[in-house]
Amino acid sequence: MATNHYFNHYGTNTPDQRLVESIVIESIKSFGIDVHYMPRTEVNTDSIYGEDRISKFEDARMVEVYIKSIDGFEGDGTFVSNFGLEVRDQITFTIARRRFIDLNFETGNRDKEPLEGDLIFFPLSDSLFEIKHVQDTNVFYQMGGLQTFDLVCELFEYGDEAIDTGIEELDKIEREESYSIKFTLGTGAGTFTVGEQVYQGSTGYANSAIKGEVFDWNSSTSLLTVGNIIGTFDEDNQMYEYPFSIALEDDTTLLLDDGTTNTPNSSTEGKLFFESGASYATTSFDDKVISTDAYANNVGIETVADGILDFSEGNPFSEGTGY
Repeated sequence: MATNHYFNHYGTNTPDQRLVESIVIESIKSFGIDVHYMPRTEVNTDSIYGEDRISKFEDARMVEVYIKSIDGFEGDGTFVSNFGLEVRDQITFTIARRRFIDLNFETGNRDKEPLEGDLIFFPLSDSLFEIKHVQDTNVFYQMGGLQTFDLVCELFEYGDEAIDTGIEELDKIEREESYSIKFTLGTGAGTFTVGEQVYQGSTGYANSAIKGEVFDWNSSTSLLTVGNIIGTFDEDNQMYEYPFSIALEDDTTLLLDDGTTNTPNSSTEGKLFFESGASYATTSFDDKVISTDAYANNVGIETVADGILDFSEGNPFSEGTGY
């Protein structure tokens, strides 16, 4: 007996398919959770290994997902490896296809599907998860269509990537976890602002090969913390700030990230003018400031191991013969 001819299982975007899709979206909105989806922007992709060690995340948009891992985190969990304590929690999210398309990420050679390497900020555990696999046929052709993606994610291992989404909860991850340099500054004037750029050299920011992002500024101690570094800073050159904020005649402040004055309200709120950037002499700096993990035990393992093996022997793994 043939299928019911009142239902179209073979068309594209039919009323029946849209009905099922709308029910799925409504179910996720009712029983899911809001997360931030962060697309990965590749800067210099290795053509051999297919990876980009200096990729960045410059956008984050909220979307609802359903937590499919109802029994808790999956994956290998927490264990001690050769590299110390590792946490490899996994979680699977379900996201509606139409809702992901609504995020409008189809730029920079991206398609209309989530991509491996993108990040999802999970607010319940206050952690970032990286998409490891996208399952696009998890619910198999209901009414002849596919309504959802399953995103298999693993706890993200931060590797100094730039995170500049404009959302403080996400951007602070870079400031707290990435490699940074603490500068002790001397004579100068002005105020550094977290998130703005600093540079060394007399040719200006655009032509400078030594740049960084302000992570912290303590005016009372003249300590400046800089991360997201390009080039090599030194103690002999002045530290300049490249501001991105501009002031309007009505004393309001508008934040820009490209130094332009082409804004929607520039014609109605008055003439724009750039704030004066800070400039200080560099007294000294410590380039070994790396965030520490309170739970890592690499140093302890190494210390104990040094007492087990006698490396004064020519072959410390022998049975005592020394060769």
